[in-house]
Amino acid sequence: MKPALTLYFSSEVFLSTGIGIVQYALPFYYVSHHTTDAVVGLLFAINAICGGLAALLLGPVADRIGASKVWKWSSAMLPISYLLTCLTHTTVLWILTTALGGLSGSLLMSTENVVLSSLSKSQEMAGILSKFVAMYMFVMGAGNILSGFLSAAYSYRAALVIGAVLSLCAMPMRVLVRAPDAIAHRAFRLPSRKILVMSGYACLFGAGSALLNQFATLIVHGEFGMSTDVTSWVAAAATFMVSLGSLFVSALIRRFKRNTTLALSFASSIGITVAMAFTRSPYLFSGLYLARTATTAIPGPIVDATFLDLTPSTDFSQMFGVRVFGTNVGTAAGSSFGGSLLGHHLVSGMAVASASVFLVASLYLFAMLRMFSRPAGRDGTLPST
Repeated sequence: MKPALTLYFSSEVFLSTGIGIVQYALPFYYVSHHTTDAVVGLLFAINAICGGLAALLLGPVADRIGASKVWKWSSAMLPISYLLTCLTHTTVLWILTTALGGLSGSLLMSTENVVLSSLSKSQEMAGILSKFVAMYMFVMGAGNILSGFLSAAYSYRAALVIGAVLSLCAMPMRVLVRAPDAIAHRAFRLPSRKILVMSGYACLFGAGSALLNQFATLIVHGEFGMSTDVTSWVAAAATFMVSLGSLFVSALIRRFKRNTTLALSFASSIGITVAMAFTRSPYLFSGLYLARTATTAIPGPIVDATFLDLTPSTDFSQMFGVRVFGTNVGTAAGSSFGGSLLGHHLVSGMAVASASVFLVASLYLFAMLRMFSRPAGRDGTLPST
């Protein structure tokens, strides 16, 4: 890889490990201050809402300022929001810190792939993106496990501080990354029809994922009676399976080409999800869930690379911002519906609903690719079909 890409990937090890530590410890930190479940849910909802709105409204601003500049600043603001959370102990102040975390996290997601694309060639973009996802999901999973040990040995607050400081170490490294920026002429503009159509796919995929993923550990523990310690390992393994699935993207594209790889990954995901509807064994259900996390990780880097080639470079951040907003909307809808089904112990219904939404998402994606068959990318080429 280029030196700039090597530096980017190295900085991500610090950032994602720290995020993984914080992700595990944060809800327990809230609860340790006698916060109710309703308030914890409110804090996470505020984080998601602020993140979605920031991605929608500030994505085009990032195109105007320069994606690499926003990427560097958001890499610092996210761990700072974690540190501020450690220093506060009231719900009102936590609302402010979680809002800052949602805003900075969404800007980071809206710009990180833009910077990656500017440092890589179009024909290798899907491979670079897949390696990036595989790497950061792996170290994030390692952070989850490390956080468990840190929380038990010290405290949840100590784990948060360590995670925040570790994430903040990424910022000095990212300052050294020199990435070219395509500057848009206006900061505020309406998204194009193409970008809105792309966000429709993100919404569907987010809903299909959230219908089951958000509740998998609750199902195997609460519905099927799996022990707490084994359930925690299932949760950690799911993160590593996302990394594993992403790691195979380049090889699959070389072997099957883009469209066939997408079709196979969706077919596998749908089939595995349907199979989950017909088992009551916690271990079989967990095994199928882990397989599903691997297969559903495959389309992401391919779709990201394709969307980048379909979008003018001056609209990259806006495209990812609108896509993050669509994903958040879909995730909220899927979580709400999935929670309602789980409340009635309809685990099979959750699996069937998730598989159905994945089917619609796959049909939508292929129809969209056919509709936008002529790319507007930097070199006018699409990944091989």
